Amino acid sequence: MNIQGRCLPVALRRLDWKNWTENWLVGSMSHNRLVGFVALGALTWFACTGLQAQTVPETGPLSTLSLDELPGRMTKPVVSGLALDPTGRYLAAAGDDHVVRIWDTQSGTLLRRLEGHTGWVRACAFAPTGPLLATAGQDCQVCFWDITSGQRLRQASQTRASIAAVVFSPDGRLLAAGGFESAIRLIDATTGRIVQEMEAADRDVRALAFSGDGQFLAAAGSGGRIRIAAVDASNRVRDLPGDGRAVQALAFRADGARLASAGLGDAISLWDLTSGSLAGTLPARPGKIMALTYCGPDRLAAGGSLNTIRIFDPDGGREILRLAGHTGSVSSLVFDPASGRLISGGYDTTVRFWMTGN
Repeated sequence: MNIQGRCLPVALRRLDWKNWTENWLVGSMSHNRLVGFVALGALTWFACTGLQAQTVPETGPLSTLSLDELPGRMTKPVVSGLALDPTGRYLAAAGDDHVVRIWDTQSGTLLRRLEGHTGWVRACAFAPTGPLLATAGQDCQVCFWDITSGQRLRQASQTRASIAAVVFSPDGRLLAAGGFESAIRLIDATTGRIVQEMEAADRDVRALAFSGDGQFLAAAGSGGRIRIAAVDASNRVRDLPGDGRAVQALAFRADGARLASAGLGDAISLWDLTSGSLAGTLPARPGKIMALTYCGPDRLAAGGSLNTIRIFDPDGGREILRLAGHTGSVSSLVFDPASGRLISGGYDTTVRFWMTGN
């Protein structure tokens, strides 16, 4: 390790080992030729296999926004959810100070604070069809806001448990909400009325995602199983087994053929939804994954407890870029296809903007 705590390239460590082994070999040859030949064979093996340091390029953020501290509060709020409106202009950040902040993404100006929740706001989502924002969290409330005026338009019927995740259907008609109970609620975005309830695969819901065509809703939680539910009158469901450890993030590829899932397990799982089988995995360890998002068809971003964001080529099964700059866990990710920017929020009370090399 260097003085900043970063791992030195593997090749340098092998070079030190090689030098030590060669010195030992010279001093020992006269005493024990057999041991010397074994050591020489090991050096030859390293040379012939061509092991090299697998270095991943690393880059910093384009810009950073810091959340302000509210009067009477001892600390700045952590970011627990991010949402980007369809135009890419407005960015919403939910925090543990019960407030949602709205920024202009071009200027970085804080436009307004949405106040009305009485607990930690854990999740937020923009409707794909206009300036409608949904927020939810610890106070068991789902609120709908007009972010151009800052007005709270309506509130859904209060749930029985805290809410951890919300997501709009692609047509903007429905909002799915789930949290610390087994029920998943589909809410009419126009009226705020709960129109359908579904059962999750396990006792709670930590992550939700709609397929791009709006036909399927994926939900997962602490039990590790992923439920794929048809959003129609058929009530069809299919469960993906997972690895038994909590899933905290889900992301559909735009074509709906792949679903990425991750959390406390050892790997990011890539599911083939046609067959329902595991199509591949990406390394998640060390650390846990808290957020996933596709950055176009051939890039997958993952953020979590290591304070970094890792960009993967899912088809190639390899990490291709690392984004460093956060000093706390990365809890939220959203991608802006128009600008090619990835936006992250973290427990270090910041929002950061990045280019992903697309």
